[in-house]
Amino acid sequence: MAKENYHDKGYKTLLSKKRHFIKFLRHFVKKDWVGLLDEDSLHLCDKGFVDSFFKELESDLIYSAKIKDNTVYFYVLTELQSTVDYTMPFRMLKYIFAILMRVFDDTPEEERGRADFRLPAVVPIVFYNGDAGWVVKRSFKEYLQGGSLFDNVIDFEYCLVDIKLLNKKYLLENHDAISAAIAVDKLRGDDFEPLFEVLMAIVNAKPDFDPDEYLDFMAWLKHTLVHRVGSEDEADKVIEIIKERDDEKMRTGIDILFDNVEAKGAAQYAINTAINLYNKGKTIQEITDLLDLTDELVEQLRERLETIKEAA
Repeated sequence: MAKENYHDKGYKTLLSKKRHFIKFLRHFVKKDWVGLLDEDSLHLCDKGFVDSFFKELESDLIYSAKIKDNTVYFYVLTELQSTVDYTMPFRMLKYIFAILMRVFDDTPEEERGRADFRLPAVVPIVFYNGDAGWVVKRSFKEYLQGGSLFDNVIDFEYCLVDIKLLNKKYLLENHDAISAAIAVDKLRGDDFEPLFEVLMAIVNAKPDFDPDEYLDFMAWLKHTLVHRVGSEDEADKVIEIIKERDDEKMRTGIDILFDNVEAKGAAQYAINTAINLYNKGKTIQEITDLLDLTDELVEQLRERLETIKEAA
């Protein structure tokens, strides 16, 4: 399943900063142990912490921390794709095992051989923003055939943070980068008006944000807009309009953004249809007449066909 990499990397940039990760835990995980976390000990593990299991997981994060002098690892899997993965319990088991193996191997033999040696807890967290409801088993025992029959089989439960289930009002009241980003992300593909209202609420609440939090949100927003409109210049124009905090200018700017996205989508659909017709034996003139292509689209079609021929 292909991931929406620009969302993955945008969230990873935010959550790689300790202050955003702590707020992520406080706002959305909400377990009693979150309040016991020694924030000074929280540390982002580098990509080399584990090897083969994580080479392809560019967007996932591993943090280590102390809770009551006990070491704990947080593994955050950002499942930012359109469909759910029913193998998630087994995937999580592999990642937990990889972390524990690394810790075990890095511990001197004489230390791990002591009676009081204990491996650290690993807390698995799935961060999901797909459209489909999350119906995957949360408990590993439930993933096993007949797992409920036994008390002594492997079991754990991962934390799930499902963006679709988060309350918009709550997100907008938090006045921090991760909550603001999620509030906007919830409206991907939605109508113009809801997105405009959310952005205006965030912009008007700027005085309530820590300046660094607001800057990080705007950086996330620009990163997202660049991939949505396909142009950094266009994204910069919208960002500048947003910074002015003018309702009418923002409405116009976001409206133009939606129009551009829709126009590009329609053009891409026309080109793809034209290529299919060409492959079925239609001439470019016949395709032009059939689809009523503009001169610009005809030129794009010729360029695409030439590229396809060169690659063959």
